[in-house]
Amino acid sequence: MKVVLMAAGLGSRLGSLTKDLPKALIEISETPLVIHALRFAVRLQPAEVIIVGGFGYALLASVFDAFRRAPGPLSQVPMRLVENRDFRLGNILSLNAARPHLDDDFVLLNVDHMYRPAIAPIVAKASPEVTAFIDTDRTLGADDMKVKRDPEGRVEAIAKTLTRFDCGYVGMTRVPRAALPRYFSAVDAAMQEEGPKIHVERVLARLAEAGQPPLCRDISGHGWLEVDTPEERGNAEAAMRGPGWL
Repeated sequence: MKVVLMAAGLGSRLGSLTKDLPKALIEISETPLVIHALRFAVRLQPAEVIIVGGFGYALLASVFDAFRRAPGPLSQVPMRLVENRDFRLGNILSLNAARPHLDDDFVLLNVDHMYRPAIAPIVAKASPEVTAFIDTDRTLGADDMKVKRDPEGRVEAIAKTLTRFDCGYVGMTRVPRAALPRYFSAVDAAMQEEGPKIHVERVLARLAEAGQPPLCRDISGHGWLEVDTPEERGNAEAAMRGPGWL
């Protein structure tokens, strides 16, 4: 299994914090977001971690080279840094940047999401089909990705604009090797019909619309964080001082 870590975005909602610094290098508890994400990725025991950079790519590359050479568990996992030069468009292009290297099961993660270590065994368990990870813990706002499940517990619809939903998407998808052709066929169709400014969640939606609804796997009760705004960064700093994050 491989892990794709999408770290190309502008992070514009973080204001001056990301004026000259890529979002992936914003620090929480004196540690860049990309390192937090890598620590979680390593817990999945992947064959390789593929990091997709974009904005501030040179800075990210220098940090990547430094921690890849440093002793410790992160340096023991094969890693690859690739560039999405069209990072100002939808993050589906970050997935496409990693695509030439995806020949096996993979887990797709966002660099601005932080997960407790206890979630890793839930994610690491193999899945026979495309799987979206969800929870029912949070009160979802306008900018949260909402999911409506069908009677079998699969994704019926996923979008930020849903008015009827029963859970939230936690920014993580698993794609098994057998589903790679079907998944990337949906990627190609989405880009051809909707353009390159879309996000990867549209692939889950299109699979559901085509009668191939992704499975849902619930991580409720464990807790995770998203760092999109200065307020969320402050919340993450406070949360990291509590138990269960290291």
